[in-house]
Amino acid sequence: MSTEDGGTDEVRPVAPGRDGTWQAAVRSLPQVWRIEDRRNDAFSAVTTFVLGWVLLEVGLVGIVRAPFVVEPAEAWWRVALLGVGCLLILVKRAHPILALLGGVAVTAVDIRWGGSLAITLVLWDLLYAAALWSGPRARAWLWGVAVTVAVLGSVAAGEAARDVRQFVYMGLQLGAVLLVPMWWATNVRTKSELAELAGERADLAAREAEAAARTADLERQRASDLERIAELDRHEAVQAERAAMARDLHDVIASHLSTIAIHSGAALALPPDATKDRAALQQVRASAVASLDEMRSMILLLRTEGRRDDVPDAVAAPGRLAGLDALLDAARATTAVTLDDPDDVAASALPAAADQALFRIAQEAVTNALKHAPGSPVTVRLVRDGSAVVLEVRDDGAPGSAAPVEAPLSAGTGLLTMRERADGLGGTFEAGPTTDGGWVVRAAVPVAERQIEKENA
Repeated sequence: MSTEDGGTDEVRPVAPGRDGTWQAAVRSLPQVWRIEDRRNDAFSAVTTFVLGWVLLEVGLVGIVRAPFVVEPAEAWWRVALLGVGCLLILVKRAHPILALLGGVAVTAVDIRWGGSLAITLVLWDLLYAAALWSGPRARAWLWGVAVTVAVLGSVAAGEAARDVRQFVYMGLQLGAVLLVPMWWATNVRTKSELAELAGERADLAAREAEAAARTADLERQRASDLERIAELDRHEAVQAERAAMARDLHDVIASHLSTIAIHSGAALALPPDATKDRAALQQVRASAVASLDEMRSMILLLRTEGRRDDVPDAVAAPGRLAGLDALLDAARATTAVTLDDPDDVAASALPAAADQALFRIAQEAVTNALKHAPGSPVTVRLVRDGSAVVLEVRDDGAPGSAAPVEAPLSAGTGLLTMRERADGLGGTFEAGPTTDGGWVVRAAVPVAERQIEKENA
């Protein structure tokens, strides 16, 4: 007999598989569960057989009184029929509908023999199993047939006896035999599905928590990666700043030191002359003071957290190019230097980066001309060419009146530094000998179109 009162097999049925069949659900069970279910079914069949045999022995037979009832020839036929019904209980889990159809056939034979309470127990167990483990469509048909049989049986009994009490009595009997086990199974099935749904929700919550933990780990890893990238960016910025400072140190300090060396060498190479010597010393002092000022500015820059203004679009007031005359005045003490600026570029407002780059290129080119062609006339030309400013520094290579001096030490990076400054702003740079034996440096640095239009307006 089934343990409908809360036994180990019916209180924890697994809902059907995705295809709506009990077989799919059985295949999804662990092997140990299926072995336990077989043992429970065997125990239920044996228990039902023993209880039914006891009921047959005490004489609980003949519950149906009708003209078609025929007593079996031998009493043991009822026991054999009970055994067939209990064998159907063994397959009710795997084939609930087939087992129920077999139980209906056994019940029909038992009713032919007058009926018994033992076979009623078998039918009750098979109805419970069919309502619990069959698919949705089979359960719908089962409920429809059971309700139809109960209603028609009650109406037929009432009409036959012409008594309302007989109608009610038969309705209660058929309802207890056919509908109560199915209602019980439906209730157990609903609770099991709710429990399974709660388990699925718990699993889903656990998976979501695990996914959230993985997401948090990924976010932490991403934050760590961004931190490392930021550190690399800072390191790259420091390296770029150091490279820029190296260029400035070469352009500024080396230029002033070269000027000091040239003037002092010229004074030493010529016969003593108090006036010329004093002028040379004044120029040496001016260059030394300028070098100290540049060095002080560089140290202040190193001590500040912010980087230098290297934004190309930032427009500054006339800056370093405005001091180009002062640079050339220092060189004019040694040789003839001419500034050709027909567009008044030196006094105009240029982007800060372009202004500084042009000044440094001019400073380095003039310094190179004084070192490699002492006394040769130098021409510095600034012109606008569309959206660019062109700087050209030219010497003719011919020796002038100045006495030759010993060339100062050089790092050999002047041309490279000038090219890097022009290329860094998207410009061009050229340097090389001229056809008449001189040397020319030409740099074109683009400036904002809107700035040129504004200045020309």
